[in-house]
Amino acid sequence: MQRFNLSVPFHFRRGRQLALALGLGALMLTGMGMGSHSTPVQSAPSPLQLVKSAPPDTETQAAMIDAINDEYRARAYYTAVIEKFGPVAPFRNIVQAEDRHVQLWENLFNQYGVPVPEDTFAGNMTAPDTVLAACEGGIDAERADAQMYDDFLTTIDDPQLRSVFAQLQRVSLDNHLAAFERCVANGGQNYRQGGGQQQRRGR
Repeated sequence: MQRFNLSVPFHFRRGRQLALALGLGALMLTGMGMGSHSTPVQSAPSPLQLVKSAPPDTETQAAMIDAINDEYRARAYYTAVIEKFGPVAPFRNIVQAEDRHVQLWENLFNQYGVPVPEDTFAGNMTAPDTVLAACEGGIDAERADAQMYDDFLTTIDDPQLRSVFAQLQRVSLDNHLAAFERCVANGGQNYRQGGGQQQRRGR
């Protein structure tokens, strides 16, 4: 199986703000504050009930597959960083958001009657040599995410999926990208084991 080396910025895509209930209750996404200052993001206006939908067309299915693979890839990358450096911010928080996004997409695949793709990224991502380099890779990834969702929003008509794409894009830009930019601006120095809290007090 191919291993991905992220010692240089890796343009994986990412998604992220949403609270949808699809048979499992509302999925609340956590906003990306630093350290213990995480702030919950707004939920969707109303939960969705798990109602079976007709299978989407080929183009829509392809977008769904790209989106969940993006979440798998991001989760695996953040996990690799944490395994190498410990529970450093902002990765320790963002990886939890990625778990929720994967659950969201699994529910949507089930709702639309589309098989959930296998996660081929878990355990197959390599962290960069420094936290700073990892955060730089995160910046590239979040910017790529925004472009991915822009592309989906120009081609996908399904209202529910468009809402998901738009909200995940908002989390990527407003929460995750901002967290990685703070890490890079500080040289990655205060982002070890509670350093995020120290960095925020200085802002």
